[in-house]
Amino acid sequence: MQTIQGMWPTIGRKVVYGKGEQIFLQGAKQRCLYYVEQGAVEVAFGQNGTTIAVAYIGPGEFLGETGFFDGASRVRNVRAAEPTVLRIYDWASMEALRSRDPHSYALFITDVARSVCAKFRRVLDEREPLTAYAASLSTGRRQFHEARPVPGHFFRTPLGGSIVELVEKTKADLFDLSYAVQSIGKDGELNGLQERCTSIMNHLNENLQDMEPLIAQSDFQDVVWGYIFKEVFPYLMRSRFAERAYYKPKGYAGDYLMMEMIYRHEPSGDGKLGFLVDAWCLNAPASRAVRGRRSLLAEELKRRVLERTHTSDPIRILNLACGPSRELFDFLKSCPETHRVEATLMDADVEALHYTNTAVNTFPHRATIRYLNDNAVRWALGRTRQELAPQDIIYSAGLTDYLDRRLFTALVRRCYEQLKPEGCLIIGNFSPQNPNRAIMDHILQWKLIYRTEKDLRNIFAETPFGHRVSCLCEPEGINLFAVAYRGSENGPRKSDSATSSRGTN
Repeated sequence: MQTIQGMWPTIGRKVVYGKGEQIFLQGAKQRCLYYVEQGAVEVAFGQNGTTIAVAYIGPGEFLGETGFFDGASRVRNVRAAEPTVLRIYDWASMEALRSRDPHSYALFITDVARSVCAKFRRVLDEREPLTAYAASLSTGRRQFHEARPVPGHFFRTPLGGSIVELVEKTKADLFDLSYAVQSIGKDGELNGLQERCTSIMNHLNENLQDMEPLIAQSDFQDVVWGYIFKEVFPYLMRSRFAERAYYKPKGYAGDYLMMEMIYRHEPSGDGKLGFLVDAWCLNAPASRAVRGRRSLLAEELKRRVLERTHTSDPIRILNLACGPSRELFDFLKSCPETHRVEATLMDADVEALHYTNTAVNTFPHRATIRYLNDNAVRWALGRTRQELAPQDIIYSAGLTDYLDRRLFTALVRRCYEQLKPEGCLIIGNFSPQNPNRAIMDHILQWKLIYRTEKDLRNIFAETPFGHRVSCLCEPEGINLFAVAYRGSENGPRKSDSATSSRGTN
């Protein structure tokens, strides 16, 4: 801001803060306005013992405007995120300026007002953070509303007859299974019945996968899926997994509690039949892929960090749409130099961040962990301003499954800008090879945007990464990961020029 810069020699006092040093605490009454000359400050609040950042403010930005004008106590904790130089304007000195030089005072206050207006607009945009996050996703919202009658003549076609036969057989088999379950005592063994349930659900899943392209070619796609949904829904909803996936209590299916449900792999449901169906859901290929990607990412983080052992600089990691961040803490358990790791976990869900701090970050280590409450999609589009230091590694396990090509490309570009030279980006996306796609899409309404290795390469080719990308996948071959490095100041890494894949089908 040119106005403020011109006033520096005459108003305000310069204060230098060390990294981590507190500037002011929530509840403090300091009628001061702060302007960042150098460095960055973290604005945060406490949630049941978890410090959650809401903004990182960098050079050229104000903070503390509200407390300056109304004199009320501060509502956030603010500390230096790195060595920082602030210009501080207290109420008395500004009143003196108003009396001495009204014109300069008016210019100053105009700049402050612009800052307040910009923040106010951002607050309006994000007044319902989780709703806004779900709305920013290209898919993932429940779109099926009601089942409409299927024209009678459809069931007389070969496809219609096959669908009716499949649905009726599934219902009959599950009904028989539920009867068998009731005959088992309270502590009875379910292993034999689990195999029976798995066979029934696999038969339904495999046939729906085969029928999906045929249904898509018919004139009654929506009503046919509505019929299938209506008939099998009561049985699937006995599963806690299926219930949460369908009802999406946070507005999108893949929230942190869903990830934890998959990681724990402990079936639960309504009655013993619900337990059996839930066990099938949790052991389906898509769920195994989620567990597999956790292991893959932990290993990749370890590998990329080992590439940086030749320096003593901090190793900065940014996890976008982080969820419970299990893979990061798995990595930290085996990392010999945790004191060098500075990880920022970004998520739109405050509860996810608090859960990670209290239920996942529970073992001794020396890493610095920051929890940032922000919408990764809006961050990618430049609609939120966070003064984050350049990162060594940026990764996201499942965000782009919900982003269309425009948003995906914007995310990759934004990550490129945020990386250090030779920094690494790792982005995950489910492939069309998901064997559970039909049930996820049409029964659970858990819709993803599936991409092949070629699709991922084409997206990266439209960004500054160009063709310097490789692809990995977890053991199921379902969850792909694109890995790309930002070129160094002396040109691209030699290892990046290769385009061969490791671990893909």
